[in-house]
Amino acid sequence: MFPANKKKTLPDLIFVQASVVHPGGLDLGFPDGSRLVRLDPGTGTVKLKDLTPRFFAAADPVISFNGAKIFFSGRKSSHARWQVWSMNADGSKLRQLTHCPGGCLSPVCLPRGRIAFTEIAEKGSGQWSAVYVSKDDGTNAHPITFGPGNFRTETVLLNGRLVVSADEPLVPHGPAGVGRALYWMNPDGSELTLLRQFRQGGIVRTEADELENGAVLFVERGDAGGRESGGRLAWIRRGRLHSSLLTDPQAVYWSAHELSKNLLVVSKASANGRPDSIHSNLYAFDLKRRTLGSLLYANARFSSVQAVPLKARPAPRYYWSILHPGMSTGRILCLDAYLSSGAPEGRLRRRISKVRVIELQSSGHEKRLGDAPVQMDGSFYIRVPADRPIRFALLSAQDHLIQAQRSWIWVRPGEDRGCLGCHESPALTPRDHWPLALRRFNGPTPVGLRIQPKPAH
Repeated sequence: MFPANKKKTLPDLIFVQASVVHPGGLDLGFPDGSRLVRLDPGTGTVKLKDLTPRFFAAADPVISFNGAKIFFSGRKSSHARWQVWSMNADGSKLRQLTHCPGGCLSPVCLPRGRIAFTEIAEKGSGQWSAVYVSKDDGTNAHPITFGPGNFRTETVLLNGRLVVSADEPLVPHGPAGVGRALYWMNPDGSELTLLRQFRQGGIVRTEADELENGAVLFVERGDAGGRESGGRLAWIRRGRLHSSLLTDPQAVYWSAHELSKNLLVVSKASANGRPDSIHSNLYAFDLKRRTLGSLLYANARFSSVQAVPLKARPAPRYYWSILHPGMSTGRILCLDAYLSSGAPEGRLRRRISKVRVIELQSSGHEKRLGDAPVQMDGSFYIRVPADRPIRFALLSAQDHLIQAQRSWIWVRPGEDRGCLGCHESPALTPRDHWPLALRRFNGPTPVGLRIQPKPAH
């Protein structure tokens, strides 16, 4: 229950109650169902209001910027797919926003009446998930990710960029032990980049949220196989290149969100005798001292997770997209393909002659789109088809493989995308120079495009 001295200062809480919280995939977190509840600390009693009495399961609550509306994921029955819904803060005016065949979940509010969410699609023998953006009534939905990796929406930063989690590397049906990293991207799907941290295999990072001080808070666990529930609280502070832990590595947390400056509401787990589940209660967490505070709510029968404060908050900056929807291509400039974090001293030694562009088709097969020259300084400049997953292979003059990219990436229509090198560190800043690939006067090398012949005079 809420401590007496917090009753008048804390906002209402919206959170998820479930008898079983499972560490499984995107849509397997609450196998026995769940409900969305509202707790008013100002009433003097621990009395919950069930906001989703007609649902088998509800999860992923997010509050609109004005604090008047709740977006969430819901399943009307045990056989139904997850869909995104909205309702007023008192549970009225319930509305279904998505009708995804494979399911939709994890909504995130965007400025100017838009939302982002995760759509699950069946792909062959497994599942893929992609990030979609739509109006906040569910109309005009369109994807903004175009490759494998099981993307999931996490949060939107005040600068207007989305934070998503996805497999690392971005490969279809990754091997056991592949971790999940945090990425940021523009809400039009351009400039997908690792969020200021080095790649670290086997680590799973999820439940991200931006704090008032600009730090990105998240839950981190070391079990990529999906057998653990919850993990440690960690953050990436503004200006730092690496994440750092906030909590004891032995403690297990499920979620954390900011209540007020230097105060979090966290879901902390305790052992309940079931290896496939956790039992968790809500606590205050002092961010300045990095200590667990008072118990806010506990229930012996249900776990309490994903608690968010019901209050207004600043809207992020609106991102003005410079894409060209009428175009079918994008451009990629690599400054130095010799840069590689996995090579001795961070540089490839063999002479790179060309780059091969490979496309991942919807069937799961790979297709060679073509080759482009790599300049003496390691730079290349290419034009490729938009909205299609591609990766690169660096080759010698004799077509011997030097280095191959594992993750699949994409460019949006009209996007100009830059990269530093091959598997380069996201912490690097490029040196200020004019790459040889840009000194060519014939523009980017077209790869995988049908070049129309010039008309005869």
